[in-house]
Amino acid sequence: MKARLAASVVLAVGVVIGTAGCNMLAPQETTRILQSTSFGIEGDVGDVHIRNAYLVAKGEKMALVATFINKGDSEATLRIQPNASANDTKKLTVGTGAPTVIGPEQTLQWDDFKVAPGSLFPVFFSYGDKSGVTLDVPVLTGDFKINSTLTPTPAPTATETPAPTETATPSPTPTATAG
Repeated sequence: MKARLAASVVLAVGVVIGTAGCNMLAPQETTRILQSTSFGIEGDVGDVHIRNAYLVAKGEKMALVATFINKGDSEATLRIQPNASANDTKKLTVGTGAPTVIGPEQTLQWDDFKVAPGSLFPVFFSYGDKSGVTLDVPVLTGDFKINSTLTPTPAPTATETPAPTETATPSPTPTATAG
């Protein structure tokens, strides 16, 4: 009887060790986040964290979608340059505390960029004297329901005001005098 009990205990311990052995020897991959669980890419510039950054493209226009979190003591004015092109730099003030979200309410948009959806496009982020970072930002379209309101808007076109037309002013008509 004691032999059976001892054999059962040894068998139970063997099963526990055998099934848990992988976790004892190898690290659990689920305890680490290997990649972002969103559309975009992440990066850091100094105290400013860039989260879920991606571009929504339509034609030759593109709009940035991202969340910025400033962990510093004072606000930061980010310079954002697509393809490190200084001519198309946009500035964004990121305050401390609440995240700054670029998307439906506040947008950053560039025109005259032919960007293929599905590709990665380099965007340079910097502020102050901090070393900037270039992120290869994914390019999407407005085809996803979540992005349908984020597609770039056409640039406002100047509406032509019709030139004033000259109107003929009546000339005084001669009046007859009695005489």
